Amino acid sequence: MQEFDLVVLGGGNAVTVAMAAGRRGQRVAVVEEGPLGGVCPNRGCIPSKLLLGYAEVASVIREAARFHIDATLNAIDGDALLAETFGATRQTDGKIAGALGANVTLFRGRGAFVGTRTIEVNGEHIRGARVIVATGTRPRRPTGGGGAETPYWTSRDVFEIDTLPESIIVAGGGYIATELAQFFHGVGVATTLVHRNDVLLRAEDEDVRAVFKEGFTSRVPCRLSTKILRVRHDDDGFHVDGRSPSGEETLHAAKLLYAIGRVPNSDGIGLERAGIDTDGRGWVQVDDRLRTSAASVWSLGDLTGGHQFTHSAAREAKYLEAAILDGDDAPLDLGPVPHAVFSRPEVAGVGATEQELRAAGTPYHAAALPYTSAAKGRAVKEQHGLCKVLVAPDGALLGVHLVGHEASVLVHQAIMAMRWKPHIEALTDVIYIHPSLPEILRNTARKAAAMVAG
Repeated sequence: MQEFDLVVLGGGNAVTVAMAAGRRGQRVAVVEEGPLGGVCPNRGCIPSKLLLGYAEVASVIREAARFHIDATLNAIDGDALLAETFGATRQTDGKIAGALGANVTLFRGRGAFVGTRTIEVNGEHIRGARVIVATGTRPRRPTGGGGAETPYWTSRDVFEIDTLPESIIVAGGGYIATELAQFFHGVGVATTLVHRNDVLLRAEDEDVRAVFKEGFTSRVPCRLSTKILRVRHDDDGFHVDGRSPSGEETLHAAKLLYAIGRVPNSDGIGLERAGIDTDGRGWVQVDDRLRTSAASVWSLGDLTGGHQFTHSAAREAKYLEAAILDGDDAPLDLGPVPHAVFSRPEVAGVGATEQELRAAGTPYHAAALPYTSAAKGRAVKEQHGLCKVLVAPDGALLGVHLVGHEASVLVHQAIMAMRWKPHIEALTDVIYIHPSLPEILRNTARKAAAMVAG
């Protein structure tokens, strides 16, 4: 039995706490069976956005005629863009391992609790005076007729390929499905997105997701309200039988990618033997200080089932660094947590959606304007752009949601306002550069302020 001051189970954002503890002279262990860094830099945020960069350039060239420019896209070197992207991301593990420090011991393998704060890895038992559990999530896999016995891809597999397929079917309707479908379509792969209902990006504000659907489906072929009944695979690829309100049809593609959600990596790691409670779906339960039901055991990130974002997990890791190493006892305060979907059109938001406010019975005003309400919005010819501001009757900012060009950039002014001065005046009582895209947010905020003024 090796004894440590801190044991971190999981090699994602929680590793920063391990490194901080090591710098303070504590004896630390990190247990991880996969590459260090977690999903984001290896099989998620970073490689997907790098890939989408190529798709964006290709899409702009194809749509150049909208700007009265005659441009031709002659070829895309798929092997080169994949090699360039994954050649960079595959260095992540080594870089993090080299930065752990002398006081941090890395255990390469699958760890599982065998008792209170005691973990077995590779047949060896290690025990921590304190433990952080942060094993994250993995792609949900299909069941039944959804192709469980066929060699389909998940998002994990996509980031290991070295050649683009000729064609692909993407099953799903969330941000992972739409981003990856946008990538494959953008770089010239014959792509079809199949989703069981008629709504894409269900968690988004209802007006934003409606505009997104219009823009996305105008570019990427989609079969919405289509249930996958059967999946067959042979030498010709995949044959997907689907049923929609218009009847049954069979789609064919070289590859099939399921992006139908994620599940917690809480099974098979002995949480019950450590006294760590989960809910009915396997998400680890924590309080407002990220403490689990077991003494001196914390959890952070996707495993807790809260915000499924790297940026919120990084903030939680910083919080635990202060709580565990400095004894800070204040509850976690993430503030307004933003998000973005880097498809085409782009989506971003912070705060409550209109349907959430309506369901909660919260009084509000909703103001919305298209991107073309500002000169720069017209300059970029954003046909599927919308800004929406939700405000309380007293002017308090409740939510800001955007779909369109650079939405993930525009939302940041709203994040700052909602954090430090959550009132509509924070968006209206400042000078904006003219002409600029942020004027779209200003114009919508002015409309909301007029509603407040009556």
